Amino acid sequence: MAGTLVTALRKLLYVEGLMFRGAVSEEAVQRIASSCNFINLYQHGAKQFFLNGRYGAMVAPYQGADGQEFFEYDAEIINVHMYNMYPGSGGTTELDILYEETPGDGFTNSIFSTTPKIDASAGDARISIGATFPGCVAPVLAQTKFPAQTALRLKIVTKQTGAPRNCGIVIHYRPTTI
Repeated sequence: MAGTLVTALRKLLYVEGLMFRGAVSEEAVQRIASSCNFINLYQHGAKQFFLNGRYGAMVAPYQGADGQEFFEYDAEIINVHMYNMYPGSGGTTELDILYEETPGDGFTNSIFSTTPKIDASAGDARISIGATFPGCVAPVLAQTKFPAQTALRLKIVTKQTGAPRNCGIVIHYRPTTI
């Protein structure tokens, strides 16, 4: 049913508005609807893949850094952020997130149609979906919805030269129906 969305606000319910055998007030229904919409729109989880310290010593490409994330329920990715705190002397760090929907299928598919990249010239930088920053390429998602039990894994595609330090990618997701 399409219509006007009830404003999503975190609202408390009061005993006086929900008394036994009392009439259900419009105020109580509005509070419940506002709270439900708040949860549906803003409650989410996050997975943080970190490359702490001097990641320049790693060989790229490298797959599986910092473990995996598993969706316990059907999930929708709502944003992705990449950052690099201390740049190297040159080159570009490019990260990818690969997924596997069924165990044993392999991590061969990317969640991105455009992977996030940060060039050493960008300095201490971060980039998110839809953002712009000199020396950075913003991520673009190829797929946003994933079935329960899908696993995610970080892949370092390229890395800055020299001694870059403290880089990572953060994925925000929420439960959904596929």
